Amino acid sequence: MFFSATKKASNEPAEGGILRSEESIAFEEAWEGARAGADIPDRSGIDLKRFAKFARWLAIIEPDRHGLSLPLRLVGSGFFDFFKADLTGLDYLDLVDPAIKTLAYDSVIACLEQPCGLWQSTPAQIADGGTMPYEYTILPISKGMGKADHIVVYVNFELVPMAPRPMVDRVEHSEVWHWLDIGFGVPDIAF
Repeated sequence: MFFSATKKASNEPAEGGILRSEESIAFEEAWEGARAGADIPDRSGIDLKRFAKFARWLAIIEPDRHGLSLPLRLVGSGFFDFFKADLTGLDYLDLVDPAIKTLAYDSVIACLEQPCGLWQSTPAQIADGGTMPYEYTILPISKGMGKADHIVVYVNFELVPMAPRPMVDRVEHSEVWHWLDIGFGVPDIAF
C-alpha cells in the first residue's frame, strides 16, 4: 500500500505508476470552490450547480460516532448500475470485506478529526469472481455547524470501460492510499 500526503490536487504518479484521474482532481477543485472561504464546505454547498458532472457517482455519508457505522445519506444514480439496488440508508460497511470494516471506519473518522481528504485506488470484487479497479475521492463537509461531520465521496468507476457494467459484490482493501491535505495537515496514521 502506498501512503502519502499531497498539498494540492495533483496527479503525480503513486506506487506502481497509478495516477489520480482528471475527474478526481476536478471533484476536489469543485469541493474547494464550495468552501466559499470556510474551513469545510457546508452540505448545502454540494449542489447540482457545482457538482452536476459528479452527481451520478457521488455519495454523502454521515458517520455514526457512537457505533461502527457509515450510513449512506445521499447516493447517486450510478451506484444502482453496480449494486443493482438503491443504497440510500444502507451502511457502507455492509459493502466492504469484513476484514477491513474497522479500517474503513477509522479512515473516515480520521478525515473528520483532522479535516483532510483521502484518495484511494481500490479493487471491487465483481459477480464473476474477478476484480475491477475504481477510485475514491473522499472529502469532509459540514451539516451546518462548520465542523467536519459528514463526508462527500466521488467514486470513479470509469477507470476501466466495461459494457455491460458488472455487478459489484464487495469492496476490497485499497491498493493505493493518499491523504489529501486541505490546509490542516494530515493524520499521522499508518493503516
